[in-house]
Amino acid sequence: MGGSVFSPSLVQTASAGRRQAVDLARELGCVTSDLSDDGPMVACLRSTPVHKLNAAQTKLLAVSGPFQAWAPVRRSESESFHRVDLMLGTSEHDGLISRARRIKDFEALQGRGDTKTAFYEALSRSLGGASGNALLKDAAAWFYSLDHDPSAAGYNLFSRALNNATRDLFIICPTVQMALHWAASGTNIFQYHQPASSAQDRADVLVPLDVQFLFGIPLQPMSSQRFTSSDRRLSLAVMTYASSFIRTGNPNPSHVWAESVLPRWQPVTAEAPPTYLELSPALQHQQGLRQNACSFWRELGTRLTSDLGAEPVQIPELPLAAPSSQSQTNKDAYN
Repeated sequence: MGGSVFSPSLVQTASAGRRQAVDLARELGCVTSDLSDDGPMVACLRSTPVHKLNAAQTKLLAVSGPFQAWAPVRRSESESFHRVDLMLGTSEHDGLISRARRIKDFEALQGRGDTKTAFYEALSRSLGGASGNALLKDAAAWFYSLDHDPSAAGYNLFSRALNNATRDLFIICPTVQMALHWAASGTNIFQYHQPASSAQDRADVLVPLDVQFLFGIPLQPMSSQRFTSSDRRLSLAVMTYASSFIRTGNPNPSHVWAESVLPRWQPVTAEAPPTYLELSPALQHQQGLRQNACSFWRELGTRLTSDLGAEPVQIPELPLAAPSSQSQTNKDAYN
């Protein structure tokens, strides 16, 4: 998630960053006998070709699960943050298993076919949180029906359920929580969700469907025949929303536009459950995105980890700069 609002560099500690750097250096043979001197290790990592760095990171990520991430260790010199408008969204088709398709394919090409099994095991362990809470993992297995028969059909159901669980835990629920957090700070937040769509079966599976709509793939001559007329209208609407947001900080192009032409996108308020725009042909507002699942992770998950002495994950209260009179907006399953 580097380069996004979920980038680990926002919360990476010095000790965690060094520990992961040592793991990476050990994989590449860059660790020296003197671990107290980081100079030789850093020099070795810097001189390593990028394709070897990527291969080593991919291998470690495949067996560590989603809690492993390499990021710069930074400390902000400023004690305040500027308030900016934010558009963020999620997709029903998203999930760590679908995101990791290239990782699994890459590992297979490297002759490490057993890494796929290790990756699934790492994802399963991640349901217990960063501390690997066994009770929370068992509760998640019950909630998402992860128990399965040792058959091809059973593994397929398990993979889908695991994808749903990790999607909720690591993608959708943090997005909802982030939207509420920043909305409470007075920031203009516009949230969307891409529901399951038959267009996903016709689109490029390596590119998220909402991204394809955003960049007008259904409208391009080379790919338009794979999409329906409803898909093309939706793509045009998403492009209109996004271009207006980029220009003004507000996705609604004009107050004079009729609701029948382009429904007005309502911002998220601090009151739960937050409102979001569903990226479907009807472009309707909905509430309570994955509400039951997020309640499980937020309430039951926190209680289980707290009862056993583990520290629950919380969103820090980030200080905000005082508001200015000048608007900032002006400026798969097993294969």
